[in-house]
Amino acid sequence: MYKKEESAYNLLNELNIDFFKVDHPAITSVKHVPFDLPGPQVKNLVLKAKKGKKIYFVILHDEKQADLKKLAELLDEKRLSFVSEEALSTLLRVPAGSVTPLALPQNETNQINIIIDKDIDFDNTAGFHPNINTTTLMIQFHDFEKVLSYLNYEPTYVKL
Repeated sequence: MYKKEESAYNLLNELNIDFFKVDHPAITSVKHVPFDLPGPQVKNLVLKAKKGKKIYFVILHDEKQADLKKLAELLDEKRLSFVSEEALSTLLRVPAGSVTPLALPQNETNQINIIIDKDIDFDNTAGFHPNINTTTLMIQFHDFEKVLSYLNYEPTYVKL
């Protein structure tokens, strides 16, 4: 087990959060997953503001298309774009295709703003990678919110 993967399990265990583990072939995008995962899935995007240094970690239902123009308006930004792979590696220490909020403890500056789509079913589970893209952990969404609180992230909920 990779050390980064182990840190995700340690975090969940420390918070007494139950999860269901699903091992699978590598997933780099939720667009064309050739197998079914149990329960609702989400996609995770890491975006940066055109001006300034704000970084946004956006969590939305996997079947939704991210409207970056609308999201920029909601966040009072001129424009948003995806962070580079290099910036992603620096921020979360995971490669593109393995982006997960379970990597947030690796963001030592706590400079990321968490944005969660209001259309996610908060009474259900969501699947998150444990810092590698060959495993998905199904976690109750309310338990995931406990993770954010523990890490001192105050999410912003928006209708995307």
